[in-house]
Amino acid sequence: MIYQEERAIAQAIKDKSLRCPALIYGSEEYLKQQVCSRLTKSANEAFSSFNDFCFDFEQLDLQGLSDVLSAPPMMADWRTVLVYNVDPKGFGAELYKQLEGLLGQVYEDCRVVFLEKSGCFDDKRDEKSKKVIKLFDKLGSVLHLKERTEGDLQKLIKSEAQQGGCTIVPAAAKQLLASCGRDIMALKGEVQKLCAYKNWEGEITPEDVGLLTVQKAEDNIYGLSRAILRDDYDLAMKILGDLCYLRYPTESILGTLSQNFVDLYRARIATQEGKRSSEIAADFGYGKRTFAIDNALRDQRKLSDWYLDHALETLSRADIRLKSSQCDGRTVLEQTVTALFLKNPPKEAGR
Repeated sequence: MIYQEERAIAQAIKDKSLRCPALIYGSEEYLKQQVCSRLTKSANEAFSSFNDFCFDFEQLDLQGLSDVLSAPPMMADWRTVLVYNVDPKGFGAELYKQLEGLLGQVYEDCRVVFLEKSGCFDDKRDEKSKKVIKLFDKLGSVLHLKERTEGDLQKLIKSEAQQGGCTIVPAAAKQLLASCGRDIMALKGEVQKLCAYKNWEGEITPEDVGLLTVQKAEDNIYGLSRAILRDDYDLAMKILGDLCYLRYPTESILGTLSQNFVDLYRARIATQEGKRSSEIAADFGYGKRTFAIDNALRDQRKLSDWYLDHALETLSRADIRLKSSQCDGRTVLEQTVTALFLKNPPKEAGR
């Protein structure tokens, strides 16, 4: 079954009618992580090491996955299995066949969740994406989490303000959206900051928003990308420090920074294939964001193929670290940004 409405997903989880294996994909990172956390919640924290498992799809151990799926839960009502970094391009014919057989035998007491690697599924144009979605629709559930509408986000802002002991006028909520964009985690952080400024009571006004909020996180992070490409390490660290000080979620910073480098990579491949800016924008659904691909087409000329591969690999490893461990997010970001200043392959020892 395919779920596309948040309420339907929440109800299915609540009444335990959602069938596994479940595939989670879509453009709203916060909601994907939230739903994933609910589905993979441990049935017994004391025995979590015996019942709750994670696998990286990019290095998937099929035998290990099979062993985990076939074992019963220990001192708990269910087990959880999370497979993250799922990319439809990784579903070769043999792997598809093996997973189809393996996941078709999952027991009722095992919650199996496959979580998309950010931005990898395209259910409109990519045939592999469609095939994987069809597989999970047949075997279990597909949860498609799209960006919330502006009206939904204004309701979220109002609810967050109320939880912080405040009210917020509609004009202030609209201004906050214009300033911070649609990232849910960033919006929540800004509302908490505004509530603290109001001493957890009273009305939040447009003047309060103008005083305390800054330009969109995406704009700040674009500035971070520009500093990296210009080899301005001091500026890059200053921008990163400002973002962390303003409590922008580390996952959002990394996600937007990664998208900027994905734009560069797409621009490089498209240039090699002789495609124009308008064609790239149409192929990848940029909509009104054609400026992003125009900038990428300009900037990629100065970068080597090795550097673009190195950058995407560095960002991917950072994403895995943030999702799979309890490490300090700011430290991961600082190490990642530093690694992105390596513009040429390191020389081999002895040369």
